[in-house]
Amino acid sequence: MKLISLFCILSILLLIACQQLVTEPSPTSELPLSLSLQPALDNGFDVTAVLVTITKDEFSSSLYLSIDDSTNTASGTFSDLQPGIYTIYVEVFDDEIIIATGSGTGEVIADETTTVEIILEFVPTTGNLEIIVEWGNLIPDLPQRVLFIGNSITYYNGGVDLHTMDLANSIDSTLAVVCDNVTFGGWTLEQHFNSPNTIQTIEEGDWDLVILQEMTSRPVTEPELFYEYAALLDSVITQSGAQTVFFFSWPFESVFDEMIEQQSAAYNFIGNELNALVIPVARAWQISRQQDPDLQLFIDDGNHPNYHGTYLASCAFFAFLWGETPVGASYVNDPSITDDEALFLQTIAWETYDIYGQ
Repeated sequence: MKLISLFCILSILLLIACQQLVTEPSPTSELPLSLSLQPALDNGFDVTAVLVTITKDEFSSSLYLSIDDSTNTASGTFSDLQPGIYTIYVEVFDDEIIIATGSGTGEVIADETTTVEIILEFVPTTGNLEIIVEWGNLIPDLPQRVLFIGNSITYYNGGVDLHTMDLANSIDSTLAVVCDNVTFGGWTLEQHFNSPNTIQTIEEGDWDLVILQEMTSRPVTEPELFYEYAALLDSVITQSGAQTVFFFSWPFESVFDEMIEQQSAAYNFIGNELNALVIPVARAWQISRQQDPDLQLFIDDGNHPNYHGTYLASCAFFAFLWGETPVGASYVNDPSITDDEALFLQTIAWETYDIYGQ
C-alpha cells in the first residue's frame, strides 16, 4: 500500500557560494545552507535538529544547522571545501525521531554560485496510528519464504539467512520459515541486477520477501547508483509478487559513528521512495557498541562480522520480520557465544525494534 498521501514536501535551497583564496592552485569555498522550517511546523512538528551531511570521494563532513525560532529557519555553513561535486543528505528531527529526509548533489565551482533544490519528504512516525498500520502492511503478517541478496556481509559465518531461519524456527516451529541467499563477495546491487541468476532466483522462488544488502560504502560514496539499482530490483521483486526489504548493514569500524548517519540518510530516503521496510541492523550494532564496547562484533578487518555480529543481525531480522522478541531463545549460531552474551544480543535486537520498528 502506497504512503504517498502521508508525505508532505519541504523545499530547501542550498546556495553554494564560492570564493577563490590567494593560495593557488587549490582554492577553497564555502557552502552556506538555509532551510525554512515552516512546512514542518504547519504539520504539527517541533523541529529540534537539522543534520546535513556532505560527501565527496573519501571526504565527509556533518553539520547541525542553527535553528532560529523567531524566523522559523535553520542555517549553517560548511567552510574550506575543495571544488567538486558533493552529495548532500538532510535529516530533520523532532526530538530523537526523524520526521523528514532528502538528498541531492551540487557542484562547488570557484567564483560561481550554484543553487541546489532538495525535496524533503515527511517520513512515518510512531505518533500516528494510521501511519503505524501502513508500515505494518509493508510485510506479510507471517512471512515464510525469504530471499537475501547481497555479498559477504550476508554470507559470512554461514549466512545471516541460515541463522535467521534457524532462529525463527527454533522459537516457533509453526512459522516454517525458509530462507535462502544469492550472494557473491564484493557485489553491489548493480551487479545483482545485471546477473541473470539473481533475477531468475527472484522471479521463480515464490518469495514473500526479498532482502537487499548493498555494498557497505555505496550508499555513502555513490548514492545515485544505490538508488537506481535498488529501484530496478524493487520492480523485479514486486512484479514477482514479493515485497522488498532493505538490510541497513553496519558501517566500517574505523568510521562507525560518522558513516552510520550517512548510511541512515540514504536508507531512509530509498525506503520512503519505494515504500519498503528498512531493517536497521546497523543501529543494533550501534546500541550494542554503546552498551558493551568490549563485546566485539567485527573480525580484524573492521568490515565483516564475527559470530557475535552475525548473531545480532539474525536476532534483529527475527524481531523486525516477525514482530516477536528473540529474548530467551536457545539457538545460537556458534558455541563460542556464551549464554550471557546471547541474552545481551537478543535484548539489543528487541530494543532496536522497540525504537525503530514500532
